[in-house]
Amino acid sequence: MKKILLFLITLSFFTSLFLPNATSQANDGTDDAANLQAIRAQTLADVKSFSCDAVTVVPVSECEALVDLYLSTNGAGWLKKNNWLISPDISTWFGITVTNQHVSVIELYGNNLIGEIPATISQLSSLIELCLTSNQVSGPIPDSISQISTLEKLSLDSNILSGSIPESLTSLPNLSKISLGHNRLTGTIPASLGDLTALTRLEIHDNEISGELPESLGQATNLQYLIIFSNPLEGNIPLTYINLIHVTDFYFFKTQLCEPTSPEFISWKALVGDGWNGTDLICMDYHCYMPIISR
Repeated sequence: MKKILLFLITLSFFTSLFLPNATSQANDGTDDAANLQAIRAQTLADVKSFSCDAVTVVPVSECEALVDLYLSTNGAGWLKKNNWLISPDISTWFGITVTNQHVSVIELYGNNLIGEIPATISQLSSLIELCLTSNQVSGPIPDSISQISTLEKLSLDSNILSGSIPESLTSLPNLSKISLGHNRLTGTIPASLGDLTALTRLEIHDNEISGELPESLGQATNLQYLIIFSNPLEGNIPLTYINLIHVTDFYFFKTQLCEPTSPEFISWKALVGDGWNGTDLICMDYHCYMPIISR
């Protein structure tokens, strides 16, 4: 009995060294909350200590939009924030590119942004690329993004965005890339996206996008990548998509989309080749919206 007791005491001692007890786990949660509160307080202090009036390399309104982004996404907690709200030369701020005295690129990939995109993002009137991929950006995609007529690349994938894909994106004539995959987006694919004649890449995979595919998307004839898998989409793939002759990658597996059997459609599928990754569901005919055969 003494040996067993000694063994249990020894085991308990070593367990306490390597495994956290319930008290320490509770403290961990408290510490996390306190740490987040401290980061928010520091973010606010950083913002209050900086004035865009001293900035000369870009318009004050563009500086203010960047400050708003820092404030709304807990900038003090970013992994990298070199020179943000320190130097008046915005071209030296981490992830910012300035071209012809305007902010042209925001590249903050995987930088621990936590919060929402501010509506004032629209003040960046010469922005070409917005990349906030792999962060914890939440809330809806602000409609104000559609006011940045120069925007070519919108990369917001791998975040926790909610709401629907804005119809207003169609007002961005130069938009060539939309990457919104791996979020919590709902609603349907806007029919207006078919008006984006410059669009070459559309990624909306791993969301909760539902409904049928819009026929109008077949008008976006420069599309090369159509990545829509892992969504509750249903119905047939519209025959208008045979106009997408530049598509090299069409991923729609983990959906309920079916394939028409018309010769034109089969020829288009062959043209896509190895980049075709679908459901293997065959539609009754191109008028039918329910698959009846699984190959």
